[in-house]
Amino acid sequence: MRRAHGVRGAWAVESLNDAPDVLFASGAVLFAGDREGAVALKDGAVQALHIEDGRRMNREWLVRVRELTDRDIADSWRGRYLLADSDTLPPPDEEEVYIGDLIGMSVTVEGQGPVGHVRDVYDAPQGYILEVETAKGRSLVPWHDDLVLDVDDEARIITLAPLDGLLD
Repeated sequence: MRRAHGVRGAWAVESLNDAPDVLFASGAVLFAGDREGAVALKDGAVQALHIEDGRRMNREWLVRVRELTDRDIADSWRGRYLLADSDTLPPPDEEEVYIGDLIGMSVTVEGQGPVGHVRDVYDAPQGYILEVETAKGRSLVPWHDDLVLDVDDEARIITLAPLDGLLD
């Protein structure tokens, strides 16, 4: 969630999904969380958020949920992710992967072996960028067919082409 919008607690949300019109449709149920998953409340329960309305607003989506009716409370949720229960999502096509599934995957370089793991994924104007955490620090790796050779969903391994200086 980028920011609160309006006085009734709506959010301006950046979608990291190819079907935001489905996720943000009236009646959908999402959960607030971070890159590790849904964030539990003080009592240990996970807060379900019932979508009342979602519509495109420029490059973002304007999303209202039943549980929030106040701008100040909505603004306190800034920076969280809206997560869907993976059991409610259709499986990705054979050559596709959900962006959230990339986070935490091991990263190897062809012919060199493991080098780190995906810490985050960014949606930049030129395409997706993987933030890869290595023993030397963090590097940004553009998602490009010549560079990302393979994504093994089951083994949770991304294989990159060797490229001098990429992960230095």
